[in-house]
Amino acid sequence: MTDDATLWKALQRWLPKKTWIPLQEIVATVRSRLLLDREDLQRRSLTSGLPRWESNVRRLLHAKARIGSIRSREWRASRPLA
Repeated sequence: MTDDATLWKALQRWLPKKTWIPLQEIVATVRSRLLLDREDLQRRSLTSGLPRWESNVRRLLHAKARIGSIRSREWRASRPLA
């Protein structure tokens, strides 16, 4: 199972900085750059269509946005216009 630290290092290494990147592009980059194991490829739950690794990427991005390490579109939308 690919851990959060590995996912975060991959995102920092292969994605451009200070640029808005669509989630699908982030997911495609991780899929093409990391060697994912069998556990990563399993669905998160019976009701989820997402593999564990993709769910973990989404969760990691949400957590980083919440603490301010990255900005999300929701964060930008919630700020008043200057």
